[in-house]
Amino acid sequence: MAEENENQEEEQKSGGLGKKLMFAVAALVLVAVGAFAGLTLMGGDEPELGEDGEPVAEGEAEEEASKGEGPVFYSAIAPPLVVNFKDRIGDDRVMQVSLEMMARDQGTINEVREHAPIIRSSLILLYSGYIYEDIATREGKQMMLDEGLAEIQRLMEKRIGKPAIEELYFTGLVIQ
Repeated sequence: MAEENENQEEEQKSGGLGKKLMFAVAALVLVAVGAFAGLTLMGGDEPELGEDGEPVAEGEAEEEASKGEGPVFYSAIAPPLVVNFKDRIGDDRVMQVSLEMMARDQGTINEVREHAPIIRSSLILLYSGYIYEDIATREGKQMMLDEGLAEIQRLMEKRIGKPAIEELYFTGLVIQ
């Protein structure tokens, strides 16, 4: 009986020490995360640097962004496209496609969103002409992205005078 009481007291003491150690580690982690976030968010405004490492003027920074550098902005084509198409035998198939478009500035994304109905319609028409066996492979899926991007760029060039979108990505693809 006396031994049991001693064992229980030792367990309580070691349990208390473990809790203190756990709280100390958690506090250190929180301090480290807070310090990192503070430094990241309050790091100050650094001038944009060109390819040669020298600061660039605002106009030059926009030029570099159009060359594929700088921040990126994404916009979903929502809701997902649901497309009917056929296989080689002529049987009906269905696919559901979720896509994200990428551009280099928010203004371009806003312009593209204004033309969302036209983009959706064109992609549905494009994708409905595919044959199941052609898109069942990785190469076929990449072809879908490439042709979809080319179609969006063609539409945007016609509507706003620039291709606007640099990349197109699947965020979901179901083919049945």
